[in-house]
Amino acid sequence: MDTTSAPLSWRLGSPTALFTLLLGGFMLYLSVGGLLNPVEAARGFGLPLTGTEAIPWMSVKAGRDFGIALALFGLVAARQRKAAGIFVVASIAMPVTDALTVMGQGVSFAYAFAVHGSAVIYGICLGWALLRPGKARGQAGLPGTQGL
Repeated sequence: MDTTSAPLSWRLGSPTALFTLLLGGFMLYLSVGGLLNPVEAARGFGLPLTGTEAIPWMSVKAGRDFGIALALFGLVAARQRKAAGIFVVASIAMPVTDALTVMGQGVSFAYAFAVHGSAVIYGICLGWALLRPGKARGQAGLPGTQGL
């Protein structure tokens, strides 16, 4: 049985790891904000909730955002670049659903696109960067390109 571990190719200082950690940090920020100030979080999300009715909805959203943050941090810590890419791309369904939900509550397309559409665009760009073949550039002989 081989007890040696393979070297981890996804460098923690690489742009893709840093942008994945940035997304995880932002999701953690949204989670904490949703718990500490649910009415303001609902307003920023695009839901017209003004009182205590915001608390259960923002608690659900805070839990979702916290789980996403933990998953992203864990995938980066385990240096699972491809799995992080699959997770990010699959997670694009959430801001799409969020945008449709808030537009169904009377929020303008422009606001829904600015808030939730920007998350879709970030997810597409980050997912593409995470899933693109990383070794092809490294095999071309460019120094320091492996593990991006």
